Amino acid sequence: MAVRSGKTRVRNRVAYEVLNNISSVDLLYDERKKQRTVGIYQAERLIARRKDREGWKYFVKWAGYSSFDNTWEPQGHLSPALLRYFEKPDPSQDVVLDCVDRLRREILSCLKRKGPQQRISIDFRHDVYKFLFVGKGKQAEQRGYILFEENDFSKCRLPKYWNCLFDQHGDGIKINFPVKMRHFLARSRKSFVRKGGRMEVPCALTEKISLTFVKVAFGC
Repeated sequence: MAVRSGKTRVRNRVAYEVLNNISSVDLLYDERKKQRTVGIYQAERLIARRKDREGWKYFVKWAGYSSFDNTWEPQGHLSPALLRYFEKPDPSQDVVLDCVDRLRREILSCLKRKGPQQRISIDFRHDVYKFLFVGKGKQAEQRGYILFEENDFSKCRLPKYWNCLFDQHGDGIKINFPVKMRHFLARSRKSFVRKGGRMEVPCALTEKISLTFVKVAFGC
């Protein structure tokens, strides 16, 4: 569970009537925060965090709502369970497989393209990224990027030759490790609607990864 601040944009929402079922351990907020609170909402997960003058704030994906409705919330409005999952995520197998399959499809597509250097940018949940890759690789020279070797993909449970593409004669191409990867939030395009005046429509921040690699000739 999570508390939404009264300062946060809310679009015609009705609070869930679950206060009687909330543990005092899982919902922590003081009287000042109660006075500013507009409701208790079911949070699906925390996507990212940032620090400002008021402290840490987390980007919340609200259960049952569009990604355009995600908001930044102060740490004190979030349950310990949400914060624990953010620090040490354990996504379901189906969620992990969906992300890994998407990455694998894009890699195969890139191996078919011309040119030795290839770059992938795909939607990829950041809790899955942390589950699979945090603590692995080494810092690249380019800020924000990590260099990964083939064995750093071990938790992806990929088959042998997942990073190769062969023809009927057994000749092909493969990824030349290490690869360079980062995770980031991509902002959707700005849009405006008229409602008595010009007004900006909220943007969505999408979880993505970017992966750059060089491909080389290879035979099995």
